Amino acid sequence: MNRFENVDVVAALEQLMRQNTAFYRNDFEIDKEIIGRAAASDKAEDRTLLWMSRPSGTHCFRESDVYLQGTRQHNTWKFYGEQTRDRVLAYAVELTGKVRGVIRGNLYELDYPQHFRHVAAEAVQADNIILHYEKGDREQPAGLYFDGRPDPKLGAFLRYEAKPNEPEHLRELLRQEQKGRAQLAPGDFKAHVTALHDGMILAEAQRIVAGLKDLSAPNSPNKTHFMVELSPYFVQIASSKDTDRLFSMLPYKSLCFTGMKDRHGLYAVIGKDENRDKEVRRPRASIRRQLSETKQAQAPKKAPARTKKNELEV
Repeated sequence: MNRFENVDVVAALEQLMRQNTAFYRNDFEIDKEIIGRAAASDKAEDRTLLWMSRPSGTHCFRESDVYLQGTRQHNTWKFYGEQTRDRVLAYAVELTGKVRGVIRGNLYELDYPQHFRHVAAEAVQADNIILHYEKGDREQPAGLYFDGRPDPKLGAFLRYEAKPNEPEHLRELLRQEQKGRAQLAPGDFKAHVTALHDGMILAEAQRIVAGLKDLSAPNSPNKTHFMVELSPYFVQIASSKDTDRLFSMLPYKSLCFTGMKDRHGLYAVIGKDENRDKEVRRPRASIRRQLSETKQAQAPKKAPARTKKNELEV
């Protein structure tokens, strides 16, 4: 786990989102609004956030809300660890200010499987909520219904927040979280994004290899080939270069990627006589390839070649 200091928060989180979130990317527009309001707040607790990227969407919450039992933020933060197998990228975000209109801050990498369990174990009870109106506040039990209508005396409803039963316990908990994050080693953000992207391709290769090993008999429509569907999340995110890299990591002589007649998706297909007792191939980047990529980057860009997508029934 690393920390990344003095980054453009919105730009950095968007780069991270694009390594993991394939669908419902518009969630990030909501995150940007939350970050903008937090950066404008004069309360320190508003400027420390927890952010996550999932294959289908993102979430951004105040850290203090995540550590309050029973809140929507607390339950959502735990949900993807307890109820799904989603790959989740999670970060703590400390907003430090605005420079020429850009929100700056520090990002702290979180081990999400470990962190959601920590949140579940350490969260503080919150039996009451505070309703904020334009002319004042009102407190009521957390389970009591409210509908957000204007109050005759307090005016328009603005928002609500949970009230910790032990405020000092929560403050100490958040201080310890901040202290722990400060111990993380400083990281290179660009290298971190590259590593996440490489990890996405490797994870897909491992999933396909494992899936082909698990098949007991050819499962293509005419039972002549083994096949595993490429993850729709991977297909949505991956470039053609990424797909080529994936292909090179799969250790099969008869391998092809193809669509299937009358089926959605893209499939990794191998012959029924192929040896499936193999591991992922990890090609090493050659000097020639590095030189070639450098030349391509310097050369004038050409219009992309038109490709024809073939569909096979195997």
